[in-house]
Amino acid sequence: MRLFYILTTLPLRAFAIARHGLSRTVGGVAEKDAFINDLISQMEVSDLVQQLHLTFADNIIGPASDNSLYDYEMRFAPGAAIGHMHDWYPLNKSYYNGLQQLNIDRSKLKIPFLHWAECLHGVGGFNQSMFPQALGLAASWDADLVGRVGRAIGAEARSIGIHACLAPVLDLCKDPRWGRCQENWGEDKVLTSHMGIAFSAGLSKNGSWAEQDAIVPVMKHFAAHGAPQGGSNGAPYMGHGNREVLEEHLLPFKSVVDKGGVGGVMMAYHELDDVPSHVNPMLYAQLKEWGFDGFVIADDTGMKQLQVGHKVAASSADAIAQWYNAGGMVQYYDYPFDMLLNATIGLLANGTVEENLLRSKVRKILGVKYDAGLFDDPYIADSIDPYQLVTDHIPLTLEAVQKSIVLLENRNSTLPLDVDGKSLKKIALIGPFGDILNYGDYSGTYGMYPVANSSTLREGILNYIDGSDTKLVSSMGANTWLYNAQYPIPGNHLASNGTSGGLLANYFADTNFSEPLVQKMETPVGTWGLYPPPNLPSNNFSATWEGELDAAVDCEVQGWLGVAVGANTTAKIYIDNKLHVEVALTTAGNIMSNIPERAYSVVNSTLPPPGSAPFTFLPGLKHHIRLEYQTWSLYQKIENLGSLNAQVLLFWNLVDRQAAVEKSLEVAKDADVIILAVGGAWNSDGESGDRGTLGLSSNQTALADAMFALKRPVVLVLHGARPFAIPEYYSQAAAVLDANFPGQQGGQGIADVLFGKVNPGGRLPVSVPVHEGQLPVYYNYKQTARKKWYVDIESLPQYSFGHGLSYTTFSVSKYRGSTLRGSQNFTASDTIVFEAEVANTGSRFGSFVVQIYLLQRVSQITQPLKQLVAFQRVYVEPGQTVTARMELEVERYLRMLDRTYEWVVEKGDYVFAMLDNGAWDALWNADVGGNVTMTCV
Repeated sequence: MRLFYILTTLPLRAFAIARHGLSRTVGGVAEKDAFINDLISQMEVSDLVQQLHLTFADNIIGPASDNSLYDYEMRFAPGAAIGHMHDWYPLNKSYYNGLQQLNIDRSKLKIPFLHWAECLHGVGGFNQSMFPQALGLAASWDADLVGRVGRAIGAEARSIGIHACLAPVLDLCKDPRWGRCQENWGEDKVLTSHMGIAFSAGLSKNGSWAEQDAIVPVMKHFAAHGAPQGGSNGAPYMGHGNREVLEEHLLPFKSVVDKGGVGGVMMAYHELDDVPSHVNPMLYAQLKEWGFDGFVIADDTGMKQLQVGHKVAASSADAIAQWYNAGGMVQYYDYPFDMLLNATIGLLANGTVEENLLRSKVRKILGVKYDAGLFDDPYIADSIDPYQLVTDHIPLTLEAVQKSIVLLENRNSTLPLDVDGKSLKKIALIGPFGDILNYGDYSGTYGMYPVANSSTLREGILNYIDGSDTKLVSSMGANTWLYNAQYPIPGNHLASNGTSGGLLANYFADTNFSEPLVQKMETPVGTWGLYPPPNLPSNNFSATWEGELDAAVDCEVQGWLGVAVGANTTAKIYIDNKLHVEVALTTAGNIMSNIPERAYSVVNSTLPPPGSAPFTFLPGLKHHIRLEYQTWSLYQKIENLGSLNAQVLLFWNLVDRQAAVEKSLEVAKDADVIILAVGGAWNSDGESGDRGTLGLSSNQTALADAMFALKRPVVLVLHGARPFAIPEYYSQAAAVLDANFPGQQGGQGIADVLFGKVNPGGRLPVSVPVHEGQLPVYYNYKQTARKKWYVDIESLPQYSFGHGLSYTTFSVSKYRGSTLRGSQNFTASDTIVFEAEVANTGSRFGSFVVQIYLLQRVSQITQPLKQLVAFQRVYVEPGQTVTARMELEVERYLRMLDRTYEWVVEKGDYVFAMLDNGAWDALWNADVGGNVTMTCV
C-alpha cells in the first residue's frame, strides 16, 4: 500500500501537540531531564540507533515523491522514529509537514526527526538567497554584517523545516592551495572567532533554537582541517604540534561554543598527531572541558574512513565501536542502517560498547531536539512564507558583496570610473567572469544557482553607462578552467514578448506536452529537488520554454549552444524553428556538476560541452529559441551520488573555438579601459578542488598576457576564494579588486565599486603570496621563520593579511586602551577596551578597519611577531570623526599553554600596536599608529 502523506490545506501548527501526542509535560513534571529520561527509559536498541543515524531523504520520499518508501526504510526498526534527515529542501511546507507527521504517527514514541541542511553561504537547496562565500564575508571585517547574513540564512532555513545547519566552518586557511579555503573566515584565529560567533549567533538567533526563524548551528570541521599537508583536502595536519592546535585552531570553536549558540559539532576527515580526528581523544577532551552539551556528527563517510582510509579499524564493527567509545554520536552516510544496528547489537552483547554510553549519546540528541522546540511544535507555521523571505533579503545580498570587496591596487586613482567625463568612451569587459554567475562551492550544480535575483558584472556595468556616451564591449576570451564548460545563460539575454528576464515556460502534467497546467516566465536553469515542479502532480512531466535569445556579442564568436539535463530526461533546442541539438534519453544525465580530475581537463580540453552543438553568435543578431523538455524521473536516488529529480540547464559557451584570445583582442584593442575578470570558479576552487599552483589557469594566463600587452589601463577583477600568486599582473594593473565568490548580487556589487557608488573598504582575511614556494605566508609567523631570505624569489607576501585600500583618506588619533575598570593593569578575568578617533579627511563616504595587534614579547613559549587581538570597521562621512571601540577578552584571546601545558595568562608587559595591516613593515612602523603598553598582574 502506498503511503501519501503530503498535506496541502490542514493548519498543522494549531494541532501540533495533539498530533504527535507529546508535550514537554510528562507525568506532571515540566522538567527537561524528566521528560527526556522518560523517553530514554522506553527506548529499545533499535530506537536508540535510529537517533544515531542520518537518513538520506529519498530513502523515505521515494521516486514518486510521496513518502512511499517509509515502511521499507524502517523495516529493520518498525515502530522507531526517524532520527535525522538530510539532502532534502522542500519549498512547499506541506512536504515537510506531511513527512514529519508520518514519522510521528507511525512511531511508538513519537519523536520528531531533526532536519539537517548545508547553510554555508545560503540554504543548500540553492533556491533561496545566495550570499558571498565565508571568505568573502570575512573580508568585510564587519561582524554586524556577518551576523545579519547568518540571521537571514537561519530564517530561510527554518522556513522550509530545517532545524540544524552544517555551519559555520571554523577551519583556519593556513594553506591557500586547499580548495576549501572559501568556506573559512581566513587565516587568523581572532578574526575567525569573531566572524564565527557572529554568523553562528545569527543562525541560532542567539541560541533561541525553538523560534520559528532560528536553527541549531553545527560547527565544523573539528579540528585544524584547514592546514592539510600539500593543501590536499583531508591530508594529515601540517602544523607543528598539538600546542598550535589547542592554542590557535581550537580557539574559534571554543568561542562559538561559548557565545554563538552552537548545538552540534562535525568531526574532520584528517588526522592529528597520527590519530584520526573522528576518534581523537584530545578533541573530545576539549569539548568536555568546554562544557559542550550538544551532539557530535561524523563528516560524510568519515567514520567509515577509519576502516577504509586511515586503516585504524579492522572492520565496520571496529570502526563503529571506536566511534562510539571515542565520543562520536551520529553517523553520516557511513553504513546502511541495518549494518549499523546489527553491529551495535553485537558490540553491546560482547561488552565492547556499554548500553548506558549509547543512551547518554541519545540523551544529548533528544536534548537538542527539546531545546529546538520540536516536542512542542515540529511543524512549519502556515504564516511562514519562504519566498517572501528571499525577496526581503535581496538588499542584504547586495550589501554583503559591496562590503566584502577588497581594493588591492589603485594606481593614478584609476577607480572609480567616471562615465560623466569625456575620456571614457569605451569600456572592454574581458574574461570568463564578465557575464556569468559565479557563487563557488556549495552553490548547486555548476556553482551558479540560484539564477533568480542575480546579476552579472556586464549587467551591473550597463546599469551605469545606460544613457551615457560610454560604450561597453565584451568577450569571454577563455574558459573558467581548462575545458569547454556549460555556462547557464543569464536571464538578461532571454526575453518573452518583449520582456527581458527569461523565457515563457509552459509545464505539462504528462510527458507529451498535452496537459498544460502552469505558465510563467523564467530562466530554464534549475532543479526541483525531490519533488515535481510547483502545481504538478508527478515527476513525469514535460515543459517548454520559448522566446528570444540575445547573445550580445561584439564580434563573431564560434561557440556552443546546448542543454544539459538530469537522468531519465530528453531535451531539444530549436533555433529560428530549426532543430539545433537533441539530448537523447539517458540514465545518467549530462550536467557537469563536480570538479573534474586533472586527467579530464587534459583529455577533454578541446571537446564540446556535453549536450551542445556548434553555434555562431553574431553581433546584433537575435534568435527565436524553443526548448522542449521531457522527463521520466521516477528513479531511486542514492546518497552522495544523486539527490535530485529533474534538472535543466540551458547553456552556452561564448569562448571562440578557434581564436578565443584573438577575438578578445579585436574587441579590446581601442578601449579606454579594460576590465579583466579572471580567477577561479566552481571547477577549480572548492571541495576536491585543491591546487598545486596559485596562478591563473593557462588559458586565462594567455588572455591576461594579451590584454596587458595592449598597454591600455587594465582593472583586474579577481574571482575565486583563494589568493592568487600573480605578481606580474599586480605590478602592471591600473587597479585590482578582489571580489571573492560574491553571491547572487555579485555583478551589481562589483559595478557599484567600479563606478564609485560604493567606496571599497574590505580587508584581506588571508595573505597573498608572490609564489607558491613561499608558503606558508600567514602574517603571524615566528621571528625565526623568516630569519633568512630566499635567494631565488621574494620572501615576503605580495599583500598581507589586513591589507585594503579606499577611495578616500583617513587619519587616526588618540589611540588608547585600558580595562573596563579604567586601569593599565589587567588580570585574566579582565576585558580590555581600545579606542581611537577615526577622521575621514577625504571627500567620499568610506569605511576604515582599525586593527590592534599584540607585538612579540619575551615569553617562556615563542611568540609570533604580531597577533591580531581586536578590530572594528567604522563608517565615516567626509569631514566626520567617529570613535572606534574594541573589546578584548583577556582570558579568551591572551591565554596560552605554558611548558607544562597548563593554561596561563603570563604576567608582564604587553604592547598593543594599532597597525594598518599585518605586513612585515607595519611592525617596524608601529609608532605611526601608536602603541599602548599594559601590564598583566
